[in-house]
Amino acid sequence: MIKLQNHIPKAILSLIIVSTFLLMLGPAKQDSAIMDELAHIPAGYSYVKFLDYRLNPEHPPLVKALSAIPLLFLDLKFPTNSDNWQNQVNAQWEIGKEFLYNSGNDADKIIFYSRLVPMLLLLILISFTYFWASELMGKWWALLPAFLIALSPNFLAHGHYVTTDIGATLGILVASYYFLKVVYDPSRKNLIIAGTVFGFAQLLKFSAVLLVPFFILIIAILLLEKIIKEIKSPVVENKLRKIFRFFYVDFGRLLLVFVIGGILIYLIYGLFTLNYPIEKQYSDTL
Repeated sequence: MIKLQNHIPKAILSLIIVSTFLLMLGPAKQDSAIMDELAHIPAGYSYVKFLDYRLNPEHPPLVKALSAIPLLFLDLKFPTNSDNWQNQVNAQWEIGKEFLYNSGNDADKIIFYSRLVPMLLLLILISFTYFWASELMGKWWALLPAFLIALSPNFLAHGHYVTTDIGATLGILVASYYFLKVVYDPSRKNLIIAGTVFGFAQLLKFSAVLLVPFFILIIAILLLEKIIKEIKSPVVENKLRKIFRFFYVDFGRLLLVFVIGGILIYLIYGLFTLNYPIEKQYSDTL
């Protein structure tokens, strides 16, 4: 009986997640492409299909690229012979119109398949919110924040579109969780995970760069707490050396998180610019 009760919260969570998915499924099929999707969908497809980053560089690639993976299983025509692709600078809107509506493709199918990944990201966000909340306040109370996200009109409205907002929310949440893991349990495993997740967060939306001052602030507050404890300690010897060691160790770990994340960012951008001709990059930059 006790084992059965332990599984009830997870069963309720599953019901919440299924409900959210069903609430998004109809609009995902029926809603026409919103303005952002006109740029994001062809951009993401060009990243994974051609490893070319000339479209929509004002947003990081990850949400768009992931959303395009289901499109690889469709037989699609992409306007690579178009002047908008070959000569124009970031002609994302024109390419979007050509790809979706003027190339003989099924626009409704492309739009729906592209929306599957953003919907999945929202379901992961609900699950991870429950996971973190259950550590803080138990399995039953953790259902409350999961429920509030799952049935929030804001999340339901944006969760089935190929935009960066839900992905950014997930990335920032997960990156914050694993960074705190490093703070309180600085193992090599946690350090690598924290750096990797930080890098993924930066690849989801540029505003995730706010994690940098946020993490610095967390380290500074905890460091100040350690220094105050050390000053108040009755042990007089080596106080200054210990304080310097606090600085070195804590900010050293923070720097490693940033470095690991930076390497991941470099690799992903390197992949998606592999076939972006140097001459085109140069002319686009000018």
